[in-house]
Parts: sequence; structure tokens; C-alpha cells
Amino acid sequence: MITRLRIRNFKAFREAEINLSTLNLFTGMNGMGKSTLIQSLLLLRQSDANFIPELTGLQLKGEMVDIGKGKDAHCIHADSDIISFEVDFDYVKIVNASYHFVAESDVLPYDKKNEMNLISAGNYSLFSNNFKYLKAERIAPEHNYKANLAAVQQNGFLGFRGENTPLFIALKKLEPLKLESVKLDCVKTNNLISNIDAWFNEIVPGTHVISTYFNELDIVKLGYQFESGKDLTPVFSPVNVGFGFSYTLPVITAILSAKKGDLVIIENPESHLHPQGQAKLGELIARAANDGVQLIIESHSDHLFNGIRVAIKNGFIKTDDVSVFYFVRDEKSSEHITKIEQPVIEKNGRISHKPPGFFDEYSKQLDELLK
Repeated sequence: MITRLRIRNFKAFREAEINLSTLNLFTGMNGMGKSTLIQSLLLLRQSDANFIPELTGLQLKGEMVDIGKGKDAHCIHADSDIISFEVDFDYVKIVNASYHFVAESDVLPYDKKNEMNLISAGNYSLFSNNFKYLKAERIAPEHNYKANLAAVQQNGFLGFRGENTPLFIALKKLEPLKLESVKLDCVKTNNLISNIDAWFNEIVPGTHVISTYFNELDIVKLGYQFESGKDLTPVFSPVNVGFGFSYTLPVITAILSAKKGDLVIIENPESHLHPQGQAKLGELIARAANDGVQLIIESHSDHLFNGIRVAIKNGFIKTDDVSVFYFVRDEKSSEHITKIEQPVIEKNGRISHKPPGFFDEYSKQLDELLK
């Protein structure tokens, strides 16, 4: 598990250091630096020599993340031309990598003075197949999906946009879950598809996910059935059930297919979901973290946040295993610098303190209505 992350002179931060727990929620207004910390981890994985041996520096452009050029990665208030990252796993410093700022290059060369530079970080979650990442922009509804057999069969790779999720379900739907806490009482069969259906039912009651791989066409057909009394509807194509289904399915699948020791990073898991579904996702995330899956979640949703709070109150996860990072900037400051506050969720689900702007828009608008 990643226990500490420190960055210097990278994007929104001249310097930032956070201690991570099992479940980590990044929140705050747009443009405050939430993505910066996540991107620092993605860049390190993208630049790891385990995957591409000929890599010689920090790869700013890639399939996982595209920062641009050095001028886009360098903090405008930097105190040097060195961009550096430190990552501790289980309280031991494993990554201590630093790179020279080159304004017009999309590959930043190593700082040769740093003898511990990242060359190959070994079999840690961030640098192995125990890693899952879903971007905020995920797959759209389609009648058919392309099949990437090698990615799913060899690495269990869902795709950074969740594009391999339909095939993953089709091939692995009968595999047993490795997490105990995510199982709902209503589920009688301990396989992936039964648990996907159960959690979808928490979001949209009566939903069943159907995914079939057609080998001769090398495509996957994904569909949804709905309970109607004692019967089931015909199978509906994703294009006829809305974006919420397509955006949520990779999130549920990534979490339910995880195992203890995995690292799962998800941007805006609540996208296109109604409030009840967002709260239930918060509960699912908390339950998975309770079984030892490390999750880093970027979200703007007070409903998802409240789902995590209720999960703590109901005993699905301990408060010590949850960290909330609120990214905020002093608008009156002459420097464009973000600071990170950490409200604590207590055992009863209450919050230790509420910084200005921290999930308070509902009460602000309500106050206006009551005037």
C-alpha cells in the first residue's frame, strides 16, 4: 500500500506531501490540484522501466496520462528546475525520482545527481498488474464493443476508459470474488456477475447485466434486462438505457474484481448517476477498502461522500482507514498555490470540521431559499 506521496515543483504544487490510508478521497473545487497528485502516480507508472525498458526519463505523454510538455508540468512558483517525486510503500521509501525541467520536451531527463532515481520499482501495486485506473471519461453506450482478448486474458486489464469491461465480464463472470466485505446478503452465488447484478440493483432496482463474447466476430454484446413483476424484459442495448449504466459498470467491475493489496484509482465514479446511486457507490468503495484494497477516489459528490460517512457509522470500515483531502486555494493570496486540508470522519459519521466550501453548497442554497 502507498503510505506517503511527496511531490516538488510539479504543476499546482511547489511542494506537497500527504500520508495515504486505505481509502483516500480527493475533493475540492475545479483546478485546485486534485488531479495533480493522481497524475504524479500515473506518470511514475507510465515511465516505469518494467513496462518499457528503453525509457530514459519522465514520459509526459502516454495512453494513461498526457501532461503535454515540460512547461505544462513545471510549477509556476517552482524554487528550482528539478521536478521530484517520492513514494513510500508500507512506510518504506521505494521511489525517489527527480527530473530536469525542459520546457519544450515531453520527456524529462533524470537528474543524474539523484542516485535513487526510478529505474524499475519492482512488484509494488503501482507498478504491477495489481493496479486499476479509470479516467473520468469512460466508455459511451454502444451496440457492440471491440474485444481485446490479450489485455483481458493475460492482464485482466479493464482499460483506462473501461473499454474492456464488457469482455472482462463475458470471460470472467463466473469467477469467485476475492473480497468478503463487498458481498451483499441477497447474493447467494459468490461469482462476479451475481455481485455485479446485486450492486446494480442497489442503484437501479431489478437490473441484470448480460455480456456475451462472439468469437467469430471478435465483438462483445452488452445488454441489460429488467425485472417486470415475475418476468424479465427483453435485453436492452446500452444505447437505450442511458449513460449512467455505461459509466458505472466499469467502476463496479473494477472494485468487485479487485483483491487485497490492489491499488484502484478512479476519477469521478459518480458521473451520470442519481443521488441514491452515488451514495451506494460510496458504500461499495468503503466496503472494498475494508478488505485491503487501496482506493484513491477523486470526486465532487457530496452524496458519495455521505455514503462513505454512513458506511463508517454502520461499521463497514474504520475511520482510521479513511482519509479525506480537501484541496483549496486562498483567493486573496498573491501566489497561485493550493493547500490541502484534512477533515476527519468520526465513528458516528460526523465530520471533525468543515473548511469553507467543503460540501456546503446544499446548505448555502437552502439558506437562500429560506430567506
